[in-house]
Amino acid sequence: MTAEVRSVEWSVDLETGVETVDEQHRQYFNLLNHYLAKATENASGSEQAFDLLKKFKFLYEYAEEHFSSEEAIMKEAGYPGYESHRQAHLYFLEHLEELYARMKTQGFSMSLGREVNYYIIEWFVEHIRRTDKKLAGFLKAKPVEG
Repeated sequence: MTAEVRSVEWSVDLETGVETVDEQHRQYFNLLNHYLAKATENASGSEQAFDLLKKFKFLYEYAEEHFSSEEAIMKEAGYPGYESHRQAHLYFLEHLEELYARMKTQGFSMSLGREVNYYIIEWFVEHIRRTDKKLAGFLKAKPVEG
């Protein structure tokens, strides 16, 4: 039984114009698609399930690193939406931790696959379109000090 998950493609409408952030987002999508390709295989065997868990943990760690980088940019720029943006990151990471724990104890299932699909694709894409683009707009409007 395979989970019904879909891959995600980077598109121009997801670009923020902040090269560091965009590059990290593109890399995350690459990692995410690699994970999703594994998830669509039958991950019921213990070796496959372990590999899937490792890839999921790596996705979590990459998201954590990316969010940290983004938060540093916000702090340095004096972004007024810093705290709410940071809270959105924490929300995402908490849910990834929850999903990881469930996958570790229950194994991979179609139901869990769909939930993972939502959080690591839908949530992330919407976060870029709404929250990250607000940050990018602020950064672009900020006068360059020199």
